[in-house]
Amino acid sequence: MSKLLAIRDTVNYYLYRKPVKMSRSFDGLAALIWTELDKDIITGDVFIFLNRSRTMIKVFVYEQKGFSIFYRRLDEGSFQLPAIVGDQASYRMSAEQIMYMLSGMTLEEGGYVKADKYEPLLGSSM
Repeated sequence: MSKLLAIRDTVNYYLYRKPVKMSRSFDGLAALIWTELDKDIITGDVFIFLNRSRTMIKVFVYEQKGFSIFYRRLDEGSFQLPAIVGDQASYRMSAEQIMYMLSGMTLEEGGYVKADKYEPLLGSSM
């Protein structure tokens, strides 16, 4: 886990469920949050975006009069998604879920297992 990113139980974490081009930066990600998630970007909520193959992730947040983007790429494997029911554009994640997702691990029965399986995101076509 990163030394730069603090994960707290008191924060709302929203996973955007469609793949995003990682060339999107502050304005492009903010536009997705406003238009597709209908969320206010300056509330302090954290928004998580993945590329199509889920090897790269961007974490977007507004805090202390400015926007921040945390960008992470896995050396191998893909970021694992929590079990999600429904087809909403976003999924609210717990602090524990986001910590394990960012670490490249997944929680399964019997313990934590290294992420190594790719499954397409909602809206992806292969």
